[in-house]
Amino acid sequence: MGFENTPHIQRYANGDIIVSEGIVSNNAYIILEGQVNVTKKVDKKSILINSLSKGEVFGEMGMISQSARSASVVAVGNVTIGVIDREQFEATVSQLPEDIQAIVKALVDRLRYTSDQLSKIGLELEKTRSIISSFSSQH
Repeated sequence: MGFENTPHIQRYANGDIIVSEGIVSNNAYIILEGQVNVTKKVDKKSILINSLSKGEVFGEMGMISQSARSASVVAVGNVTIGVIDREQFEATVSQLPEDIQAIVKALVDRLRYTSDQLSKIGLELEKTRSIISSFSSQH
């Protein structure tokens, strides 16, 4: 069974939180219909990391690394998602050779680190824009 054909379906309305940053979860998700925004809190500000739409997957990093969610995911309009549970995923991954499994885990860990760094850069960019804007309005 392909993950896009998961029997576990959830529906969300505009603004509903699908995944909360900092919470541990056993699931990943595939967007069947609609769009979501992925955000990360940095210094008490919510930074938009990405917008995802039909066919895209989110929540995989937390599921694979079995760690807290590194970002929040919010529905934009009506959204239908398929739930990929850890057991289903692990059954599929367990068929891969151990070295490939190790590579997948390493990629997830590096992606998590990169996402954290990009969030910090996004916050610095926002601060810089604010400073430039305030400077421009003074003249």
